[in-house]
Amino acid sequence: MARMLDAGEAIFAEGGDGALTVEAVVKRAGTSVGSFYSRFGDRDGLLQSMHERFLLRLGGAAHVAVAAAGNEKTLAGAIEVFLSHVFTATQEYRNSARFFVLHRSADPNLRAQGIRANAVFASIFNTLVLSHREEIAHAHPAIAADVTWRLVYATLAQQMMFDDDEVSGTPMTIPALVHEITCCLAAYLTAGSGNC
Repeated sequence: MARMLDAGEAIFAEGGDGALTVEAVVKRAGTSVGSFYSRFGDRDGLLQSMHERFLLRLGGAAHVAVAAAGNEKTLAGAIEVFLSHVFTATQEYRNSARFFVLHRSADPNLRAQGIRANAVFASIFNTLVLSHREEIAHAHPAIAADVTWRLVYATLAQQMMFDDDEVSGTPMTIPALVHEITCCLAAYLTAGSGNC
């Protein structure tokens, strides 16, 4: 099964959605059509399994990220460590992310999987941020944590979908981007304001 999932990801990365056929996966994985259908049922079953594995990989990366970030003493340090892990994982699984966003976002099963996963990722991040509640100056820390996650999510989506030249034309390494985003998020969370 893992060989067929690997084959599916590789075929998509090389040839896009149109290249991802049952025959191509079976040939690439060195298995049989019967084995494919017994495990996945059809091409949609393969896509659902690929999506599940993609989300599990991101979930594993998020748990590793929050464990590493939990060792940080400051809010900014925790955010930077978390983002560093998650942005690195996002780049590693970028082809899968693009596939599911661009080609399968209308599929109700895949969309439901993604929505459930997003809620888990948001909860993980918000729990991390709120563990540094004493540093948060916002009048409503839970709202601030949620808005911070929304900004992270938007940036992660941009990183998955677009190259630097498509966004601003200015190249930036992941560590540099993570650091700058951390500064922005920490400033929002920790700066006192009469409006917040």
